[in-house]
Amino acid sequence: MSKKGIVVIGLIIFGFAFLTQSIFGWMNVGTEDMRLENTGHGVSYGFDAHPLFHSNGSRSFYFATRTGIRYVPVRGGEPRFSEALSFTRPHMAVRGEVIAVGELERGRSIHVYDSNGLMYTAPLDSPPEGFSVNEAGYLSVILSIDSGYAIQIFNRHNWREPFFTWYFYHTDAMRFPVATEVSEDGQVIAIAYLNLGRHLTTEVEFMCLDRDVRRFGTDALFAEEEFPDEMLLGMRFMEDNQLLLITDNQITLRRIIGNDVQEVWTKPLNNRLDQLGFYSGSHFAYVSGAPLSPDSHDADPVGTVNIFDMSGQTGRFYLGRRATHLSMGLGGALIVGADRYFHALSAGGNSLWHHSVPHYVRDMIFLDNTNTVLIAGANRAYVWRRQRGRDNEPLLPYYHNIIQ
Repeated sequence: MSKKGIVVIGLIIFGFAFLTQSIFGWMNVGTEDMRLENTGHGVSYGFDAHPLFHSNGSRSFYFATRTGIRYVPVRGGEPRFSEALSFTRPHMAVRGEVIAVGELERGRSIHVYDSNGLMYTAPLDSPPEGFSVNEAGYLSVILSIDSGYAIQIFNRHNWREPFFTWYFYHTDAMRFPVATEVSEDGQVIAIAYLNLGRHLTTEVEFMCLDRDVRRFGTDALFAEEEFPDEMLLGMRFMEDNQLLLITDNQITLRRIIGNDVQEVWTKPLNNRLDQLGFYSGSHFAYVSGAPLSPDSHDADPVGTVNIFDMSGQTGRFYLGRRATHLSMGLGGALIVGADRYFHALSAGGNSLWHHSVPHYVRDMIFLDNTNTVLIAGANRAYVWRRQRGRDNEPLLPYYHNIIQ
């Protein structure tokens, strides 16, 4: 080929590359110049405030500390609501737009909120060992009483006193409740027990909460499941009355139809779980830790992110190191972190962006979209937004619009 021909072909290739790059730039497909920038909006707190955060993809986020709770707009301004409370160390249970805030072991009340403010406050006669809430506002609590334990359920129509109570006495000191969950329709409660008898066993009981059904001869307890030599790591009612059970040996999904508990699918585990997260009733994810067996050929590499919906696995991502953070939101998207290095992933396991933080991070969560996050540090949390970088454009000042 002549030199003139080589030059012509080179010019054509260069022109095609330039046109392609321009088109991708016009379409905002190229994201190499996108970066997280501090908007300056946020909240501050003391070093010992034990701050807790939650967002359900809305334009505000929940912020709870030892001294109260607020629902704070993402883009600045006064909180939509704020209530003074007093905790030694607050504990938060969340589900969608509903959150419950209380104090374990010492508390005597639990406060349930939605995005409009306080739904109700449930008074307790004994200190709670644990509690959970569902999207319909049903609060289930494990109470420590002198003779054993009590499981109580409250909702917005029955909050002055529980509408369901189940006592478990100290007849067997080696068996005690560790988790409770109420189905979204409010018809079933699942109670998980840890039995430390001759063999460690996780036991799950299913009880009917519908008084009308029980009135016609159906006992409250209608099904039981046992998991010998397995420790419960997580239990959660998902969509369509499906109960997700995660032990140190397997993940299994059960569907409740009437008084029948049916297995939907089960996945064996070959690794310890370093992190576990849920999104609403539709998705969950975990990050694999060390293999359960040193000679296991089926174990994941440490730092493997596994993402699921109720049909099975939807995505996988290799973080390449031990995970220290996992949060989910916005249709199953998630943020996974290793110390100060974070990845945002889609529900399919595709990387959306990554970001390194030069300081200690308590938490990082999505806000109203996957390009907006809350990054909580030692004593302040700021809203950060992914924007196209511009030369000579300073970041917004950190002290702007900080809610004390």
